[in-house]
Formats: sequence, C-alpha cells, structure tokens
Amino acid sequence: MQNLVIKIVKALLKIENEKGPFIVKCLVARNPDDIQWDLVLAADWFDEDRIQRLNYLSEKVLCDFDSDTISQFSGIITISPNSDLAQFLRKRQDEYNLHFGKRNVGERHIIQTDNNQAPMVLSLVNFPITEAA
Repeated sequence: MQNLVIKIVKALLKIENEKGPFIVKCLVARNPDDIQWDLVLAADWFDEDRIQRLNYLSEKVLCDFDSDTISQFSGIITISPNSDLAQFLRKRQDEYNLHFGKRNVGERHIIQTDNNQAPMVLSLVNFPITEAA
C-alpha cells in the first residue's frame, strides 16, 4: 500500500503545481473485506467537462502504476467541493491533520467512519514526498 500512496501523492503534487490545490484528496475504501482504494478529489479548478477532467487526472495519476499498485486501486472519483461528501472528507482531513500533523512516508492512519460512501479514509494531505522519494 505504501507504494500506492507514494505514487499517488507524487502525481497529485505535480498536478497541484500545474493547476492549483485540491480541497479534498483522500483514498477511500468502501469494502473492508476486499480493500480497493478510490482516489476521491475535489478542486475549484475542475473543468466542467467530466470526461476531460477524468482523462486528465487518469493520465497524470495512473502513468507510473505497476501491476501491484493497480491491483490495490479502484478508480478516481471527482466531486464538487460543495457536496456533502466533500464536506465530510474535508472535515476528516482537518481532524486528521490536527491529531497527527505532518507524518513520515511510511506512516499512514486509516480512519474508520460510519459514512456509507467513505467507511475507510486515508487522508493524502501533508505527506512529505519529494521528487527523490
């Protein structure tokens, strides 16, 4: 899983440098018995054209995935920054950052929630990944 997180965080940092910040950037797993992670993103800069947005993100995020990484990954989900899910995930990110702060690359804390859309959440905010990682 660490490899998945590192590849995604590195890709998201490049995207943020190009386009601007994400309001929400989390990995979400819906089934604890068969964990596959969805990358859930929200940003003010998202293009109105959903297909174009997903094509852009897929090209940038999935380009370095190997077979092990892709086996842990389900898909990319983009949401409106004003949606209920975005507000819920943003709150989880903020709480997580207050509690854990900046962490090491190997550290990850999966948050268990009672939200049906996001029962397991891994915040991708504040991972100290550099280009050399």
